[in-house]
Amino acid sequence: MVSTANTNITDTVLRLLGATFVYCVSKALYQVLFHPLSSVPGDWYAVCTSLYEFWWNCPKSGRYFFKVEEMHRKYGPIVRINPWEVHINDPAFWDILYSNSRMEKDPIYYGGFGINGAAVATVSPDLHRIRRGAYAQFFSKAHVGKLEPRVLSRVKQLCTRIEQHMANDKAIDIQNAYRCLATDIITDYAAPKTRNFLDSSDFAAVFNRVLRDTAGIINWNRHIPIIYPLITSIPRGVIAFLDPQGQSLAIIDNQNDLLSQARAVVEQKEQTKETPTVLNAIYTSTTLPAEQKSFTRIWEECVTIIGAGTETTGNTLSVLTYYVIANPSIQYKLKKELEMAAADSGTPPDGLLTIRTLEPLPYLKATMKEALRVSSSVVGRLPRRNPTAAMIYTAPSGKTYTLPPNTVVSMSIRDMHFNESIFPEPKAFNPDRWIDASPAELAQMERGFVPFGKGVRQCVGLDLAKQEILLVAGNLFWKYHLELFDTTERDVSTEHDFFSPFAPADSKGVRVKVCSSDRRI
Repeated sequence: MVSTANTNITDTVLRLLGATFVYCVSKALYQVLFHPLSSVPGDWYAVCTSLYEFWWNCPKSGRYFFKVEEMHRKYGPIVRINPWEVHINDPAFWDILYSNSRMEKDPIYYGGFGINGAAVATVSPDLHRIRRGAYAQFFSKAHVGKLEPRVLSRVKQLCTRIEQHMANDKAIDIQNAYRCLATDIITDYAAPKTRNFLDSSDFAAVFNRVLRDTAGIINWNRHIPIIYPLITSIPRGVIAFLDPQGQSLAIIDNQNDLLSQARAVVEQKEQTKETPTVLNAIYTSTTLPAEQKSFTRIWEECVTIIGAGTETTGNTLSVLTYYVIANPSIQYKLKKELEMAAADSGTPPDGLLTIRTLEPLPYLKATMKEALRVSSSVVGRLPRRNPTAAMIYTAPSGKTYTLPPNTVVSMSIRDMHFNESIFPEPKAFNPDRWIDASPAELAQMERGFVPFGKGVRQCVGLDLAKQEILLVAGNLFWKYHLELFDTTERDVSTEHDFFSPFAPADSKGVRVKVCSSDRRI
């Protein structure tokens, strides 16, 4: 009797395993041979299942973009990178994909942020227009211009910290200093509570590690959407017990701080500072319906606005600083231009160069553009889908691909910025390319230069970011002659795609020392 029962159980298990095997093989054959995207080339293991992407983006910490680049070298400008998504590396298609205002964002990819109510992750273009419209005016060039005194006050504070390190002959963790400055600026402008990280003795090293760790969770949450809810639901005391090093605890504390910022906006209902903040503008907007002003929505916008305003600007300034110092001829040209501008504007040695003085400077602007190009501060792909119409892609070879409605199609800023047909010797940091180019070459580079994306979904904070970069880089390289300290190109390389690019985990970032300077602020 027992033997018969065991036999029946064994037979059942074998039948289940057999059925599972047949299903998996059938599914794989369908994906490779019969799926509507089967004509698009790609590695069969990436086409059959998203587990390949999961492996390289989760256990392998955001390295799938390297594999996608390998596929393009193998198959050409269009490749299928998972069962439902096509990636294109062809500059001619960029405007076609991103200038179409009816495109939706891919809910699976952007779901990794865990903040579906934020404008950046909004799928519907109509809803996105409403959400973004509530605060877009705060990031207009005219509005950002009014921010200059507040940005300059942070630049002055950064200079004071540099002076303190110089007096003690200490190296400056300039990468974290830039993140602190960017965080202070965006929280001063956007949130009820300014973080004032520049006051931190170690330039908020723990918080900046939190930024990296939190960003790394995005890939996991994209494939396993319960990750973020699970982390935030665990009691703080439990996490403190399980994590004696405090890294996970720091993530929770950062989340709690963002929640308190959103709560202040919703509970106070009016302005939370003397001047209006971005979050207040969202909550008091007359164009947003009541359901778009919930506590959760305000919190989600808080997360994205502060996050986006911190890491991207900090990373670009770090890349700029490294390459300017690593190339003495670039630093020399830049300093000479800044010194002449300071003399022409009558700015005293203990003063600060303003945007009116800095913005017209061709070499400074070329250096900024080259930093934005090389840093490519969104290394992650930017997937879109057309819910109602097919997309047509014609490769340079002349072969045409018809991509059915709802096909997810993505491109990457990094591919545009490192395309050698647009930017010769693309890995070289060369501001002169923007100055010496012929009109035709310059026009081609401008078309391929997309550090903030393009179209209706381009980064809303681009004018603020450019203002910060010009004011910080212009004043620091005018006032100080900097040298690198225990820093190599590896420290500004892109090793991980956590949507933003991150250097190797063991990197200590960009560190500098002041060689010599008679100026004080």
